Amino acid sequence: MSEFLKKHSKSIELIACIVISYILIKLINNSAILFRAIDSLYNILSPFIIAFIFAYALNPIMSFIERKFKLKRQLSILITYLLIIITLVLISTYLIPKIYNNLIDISSKLPIFATDCQQWFNGLLAENKNLSDLINSNNFMNLDAQTIVTKVKDIAIGTLNVALSSTISITSYFIKIVLGFLISIYVLYDKEKFKTLGKKSIMLIFRKKWGTRAIEFLKTIDKFIGAYIFIKAIDSLIIGILAFIGLTLMGSKYSLIIAIIAGITNMIPYVGPFIGMATGFIINVFFNFTLAIFVFLFLFLLQQFDSWFLDPKLIGNHIGLSPYFVILAVTIGGGFYGPIGMILAVPIMAVIKVYWQRIVKKIDSLYKKVLPENK
Repeated sequence: MSEFLKKHSKSIELIACIVISYILIKLINNSAILFRAIDSLYNILSPFIIAFIFAYALNPIMSFIERKFKLKRQLSILITYLLIIITLVLISTYLIPKIYNNLIDISSKLPIFATDCQQWFNGLLAENKNLSDLINSNNFMNLDAQTIVTKVKDIAIGTLNVALSSTISITSYFIKIVLGFLISIYVLYDKEKFKTLGKKSIMLIFRKKWGTRAIEFLKTIDKFIGAYIFIKAIDSLIIGILAFIGLTLMGSKYSLIIAIIAGITNMIPYVGPFIGMATGFIINVFFNFTLAIFVFLFLFLLQQFDSWFLDPKLIGNHIGLSPYFVILAVTIGGGFYGPIGMILAVPIMAVIKVYWQRIVKKIDSLYKKVLPENK
């Protein structure tokens, strides 16, 4: 049999190319059916995909408990999931209702805020005749309080409708999420077996040379993306808690929402903290201008504390990117994929940097070998 394969290897390769090309053409011609099949397969396998995502996210916590307290795998998993369940219960019973009530309250007061802005702007125009003439001469805008109030109401209603439809969409996937959460327990318990199976599968598909490179690439991604996001999430959680305590003591309006926004946006380097500061100022400025200034200064000082002390302590030089490349990455990531892209952009840029430096080193070494010959 082996002699036959060696003798007719060219013919077999040709037939294989023809068959594969024919299959690819058929798949392209029937792409709609293919995508429907992929979508159906994804719906069936989605709980297992969610399980691996949960396991990947919870693995650092479980590994830390297992390593730090020298506990067995079963007990470490139990403690990890108990912590997550307790956190979810606290969020569901305390945070979500309060956030919902605050959002409803803000949306109901938006027309009042719009009217206040209109009155303030009209007062500014009345005091500054040159500015008023400039705006009126160029038909800059038709400043009508009722129109602004109506538009703000429409925006508020539209926002609430989007939030409601998103809630319904999330509810429809609730069973899959719960099932994935339960399956992730078994994934974490047998994580070494899954890693071994994954490595063997990669080596089988890509062979030794490219398989080794693929595994190394996945390890690099895990090192930068997984570890960075986990540590940055802890950092942002601490900032959110400190923001909530400080804002509450200051008597800030909607301190919980501002603290949550400050914590979440803290995940975005450089740009994110300014969003939190601006949100705190804008919300409070309609109630008390002096308080709004103090809220802005407090959030600014809190971000300085994070930048100069907390962030270096937790993350250190984990990413190793200059501010220029961090801002570039955040801008590109946000432009393509919004907030999620801004969060993932920095570790992805770090991965690109690692491989780019390797390419440059190879080119440099080749250049040094060739250069003496040219001389």
